[in-house]
Amino acid sequence: MATAELEQSIQAALDDWIAANGAPGSSLAVLLPDGSEVLVASGVRDLRADGAASTEDYWRIASISKPITSAVILRLVEQGLVDVDATVATYLGDEWATGYELDGVDYAPLITIRQILDHTDGFREYAFDPGFYLMVSDRLDVSMDPQEVVDWAFSVGPQFVPGTEYSYNTVGHIVAGLVIEAVTGKTAHEAMRELVFDPAGVTELYLTPGESPPTYVPAMYVQGELAGLISLLPGLAPYLDAAEVGDLLDLSVGPQEVLTSAPWTGGGIEAQMDDLARFFKAMFDGTVLQEETVELFSETALDTSYALGIQLSERVGYRTFEHGGGVPGFRSHARYFPDLDVSMALSTNLIPVDPDVGQLADTVTQLVLDGLVDAGWEVPSPLAGDQGEGAPEDPNAGTTGS
Repeated sequence: MATAELEQSIQAALDDWIAANGAPGSSLAVLLPDGSEVLVASGVRDLRADGAASTEDYWRIASISKPITSAVILRLVEQGLVDVDATVATYLGDEWATGYELDGVDYAPLITIRQILDHTDGFREYAFDPGFYLMVSDRLDVSMDPQEVVDWAFSVGPQFVPGTEYSYNTVGHIVAGLVIEAVTGKTAHEAMRELVFDPAGVTELYLTPGESPPTYVPAMYVQGELAGLISLLPGLAPYLDAAEVGDLLDLSVGPQEVLTSAPWTGGGIEAQMDDLARFFKAMFDGTVLQEETVELFSETALDTSYALGIQLSERVGYRTFEHGGGVPGFRSHARYFPDLDVSMALSTNLIPVDPDVGQLADTVTQLVLDGLVDAGWEVPSPLAGDQGEGAPEDPNAGTTGS
């Protein structure tokens, strides 16, 4: 179904988007209902070196790692090894962490697997906390152990009684990685590959820092207020002159150890976009998870549209499973339309960007819909009412969040 005309229109949309937001480069993949795909790239890998951005490049997908980690947990649920309503302590032991206190109550023994997946655990987002950045800025070349991030979260305490409110964070999915390792007896990247990547038939996704792709990611740029804040970090001072590229900061000139280790199972995956799009489809079409498990995956937190590590949205009139990602130097988005059997993934090496990734994804989705109709496909009617304009705000937009 992937016609030359459709590929040309998607390429033009990506080129226009890059021109509008000033991002150096981008890669985008669309997987169509008949299994064919459209793979396009635009711009450059590095503003100071030769080399066009390519569909074979690897990109830091940041928080799109979260639903992938959730899928691993849910595979363990299918195997009877994990219960989402059991406490984390069930798998990590009663002393896995202590002192997570609010009003004199230690909630560490009470946090559940469901709560760490749907962001009702009360953890603060380290990526929004200046204190965390100051803490790590003088050790940028020293990898972080996952427990260090968890210990930081415990030291600042819960924002609310776990289970009573929703607050997006990365720490919960890092805890999920510790559960995966405790239950399987394997490293998180080994378990991820065995339990979900291999069944999906994807190879080009890598959970850092335990494993890395065969080639390095494109240069990573930040701009605007975010660049100004990052430039104030004492640990970046030795690299600041080399990092400045016009109004942008190129973070690839400095150490990467903290950037690739702190997010871990909450945001540490690097991937090619075609395999990311392929995996996003496989999570929800029965390839990786059973139908009843997908229903569990879709159980939303409190009065939100965020489920067990996945955002439930409506785009251009059709429901989606989706997630965004933002990490210093990269902005990414992935979505799957179960009613259309269309999946897409894209990333760019600049954050923040305006227009943002979701707007490009909406444009490409409409091009795909038009192409399906032109090709004679029986496209389901869109949902009644809102045609996707009211999709929830992506918590990773314009941030350093993982």
